[in-house]
Amino acid sequence: MLGHEYFYNGTIKNMVAAFGQMFNDIQVAQLDAGKLVGSRRVPLAYAPKEKYLARIEAQADRDIALRLPRMSFEMTGLSFDQSTKLNRLNRNVQTDSEGSLVKVNQCVPYTLDFSLNIMSRGQDEALQIVEQILPHFNPNYTLSAKGLEGPESITDIPITLSGVSAEDAYEGDFESSRRLIVYTLTFTVKTKFTSNPQSTGLIKSVDTFFNDFDTSGRYTDAGVRVRTGSQSDTEDSHTVVIEIGGPPDPNVIWDDSP
Repeated sequence: MLGHEYFYNGTIKNMVAAFGQMFNDIQVAQLDAGKLVGSRRVPLAYAPKEKYLARIEAQADRDIALRLPRMSFEMTGLSFDQSTKLNRLNRNVQTDSEGSLVKVNQCVPYTLDFSLNIMSRGQDEALQIVEQILPHFNPNYTLSAKGLEGPESITDIPITLSGVSAEDAYEGDFESSRRLIVYTLTFTVKTKFTSNPQSTGLIKSVDTFFNDFDTSGRYTDAGVRVRTGSQSDTEDSHTVVIEIGGPPDPNVIWDDSP
């Protein structure tokens, strides 16, 4: 119904991967008798917070518990970005991986919503993670993405930290239950969607004619014709032929001069 061939640019998948990669190297300190002896990376996975909370609750009566701290993230929303919309009729020409010219339609702007969940048993470890993230968002952090608006494009993607919330919860009795601290950071990510690039050719000739008609509907002799020069011209020649007179001869496109 939309009248196009199959295409898939993987835009959302790439945005999810890029967002998760930002937080893939967060570490917490390992202490021995109050002294720093090393650090370990905090595990990160794409999963909703409820999945881990369910696992923690299911393991509450077991000897083996889910190792904390850890982080999870998920995409929670997708909405049209009216503030950055441009004319949908815009086109631009780029070069694909094979060196061929392609025509790229105007991209459509959208906003992706993400949440990053930090789960920990202790407040100190949770704060270590939070304080390694907050200084980089003021409140924006910008990534550069290749190929988002066509094969030659490099697009700046602003990622905005829009909110931080904290939850300190106990399951069951206060004395015997395990403590669970959850920090939730919410983000908005600007992205763009484009259709499949269409092959296009080089414009080798341009022919424009301006003329008036007399009362009988015939061409007058006051016309002006502007066209390209000889066929041997290159892109650096900038040759233009201007003819003044009657109607143009449609069979003459190139000038006969070398």
